[in-house]
Amino acid sequence: MKTTVFYYSGTGNSLFVAKNLALSLEGQCINISKYLSSSIQAIDSDVLGFVIPCYAYTYPKILNKIIEKISFSKNPKYVFVIITYGSSFSRAGIKFIKKLKKIGLKTVYFRGIIMPENYIAIFRPDQKSVIDQKLTNAKQKIQEIANDIKNEVYYIEKHNRFLDYIKTSIIGSVFNGFLPFSHVFFKAKKCCSSCGICTKVCPTHNVVLKKGKPKWHNHCTQCMACLNWCPQKCIDYTPLTKRRERYTNPEIDFRELI
Repeated sequence: MKTTVFYYSGTGNSLFVAKNLALSLEGQCINISKYLSSSIQAIDSDVLGFVIPCYAYTYPKILNKIIEKISFSKNPKYVFVIITYGSSFSRAGIKFIKKLKKIGLKTVYFRGIIMPENYIAIFRPDQKSVIDQKLTNAKQKIQEIANDIKNEVYYIEKHNRFLDYIKTSIIGSVFNGFLPFSHVFFKAKKCCSSCGICTKVCPTHNVVLKKGKPKWHNHCTQCMACLNWCPQKCIDYTPLTKRRERYTNPEIDFRELI
């Protein structure tokens, strides 16, 4: 069966999952964010998947705009969603599944995969040994998921605790409400070499170079790609990140994201 796996990724974690899944399923892997400014070509896949990250117990709101552009030359027989997360994703995946249903896609398989911490605006990145173990565990889980998909298993991972609803509905909503103002907290230091990598890896085209220095607009999703991929570590997000290590998935090259 022909398989297409869409992904949305900033530091490479979701791309890592999507890439390995597509390889196991002998399918194609597509960066969904590149369709922000253009229409998505009609999909004719039998199996259609989405690998998305969890940000503050919800999914990137920009995906709502993107997936509404998807059209099909035929209806997919099997739709799956995989969500990558650092500690908990609560109702983020279920919320995205409901959005897919509104555009005519019925998800029959959904699971989460824990990945190395990458939101250094609040958290410190994992130690290398922890990163290595998480990626090893992720590869095993990806293979399990690939086998399930090949066998057309129907499974929806449930997260129905009261706290899950609170986290996604309240914390997630507050987070999304803050996003249009988050650009004011980014700052490029004097060591910036004007390489432009930050503008290329941003999935929402939110960063531009102005007089050789990065400038942020107001459609950030807090993926932290610009900060983490900067080769000189010249970008900070509030003083909290000044002394923190950066994280990008060690098995992903930034050129794959762009």
